[in-house]
Amino acid sequence: MSNGSDKPVTAEAWEQALAAEFAGFMEETRAAMNAAREGHWIADTEEVVRDAGARLRQRALEKLLQLRVQAGEGAFSPAGPLDRVAGQGAAGGGTPDGGGACAGSPARVVEAGRRDPNARG
Repeated sequence: MSNGSDKPVTAEAWEQALAAEFAGFMEETRAAMNAAREGHWIADTEEVVRDAGARLRQRALEKLLQLRVQAGEGAFSPAGPLDRVAGQGAAGGGTPDGGGACAGSPARVVEAGRRDPNARG
């Protein structure tokens, strides 16, 4: 079943979205190498490169996910059926996310907890 986000992300779009982050990674690791003591290049740069690489890897995934979501946004209607809106939050009744009859009232949450210690509110 299609979910509307079947449009693939191109390598060019991903590269463009990551250009600034990649440039920052390159500059940070280059500066660490240039600041390393003679004969201690690995010891003085290994942690910097590893940490910068981890940040770049995280940002790369975030950007890829963001591009994928944006590619699929055009396939969704901005407004769904009105009867589905009431199914969220406090209007949704006894939902497991803490909404429902006790939502927004600390006294009612405490009282519900006294009646049923396993109650979520």
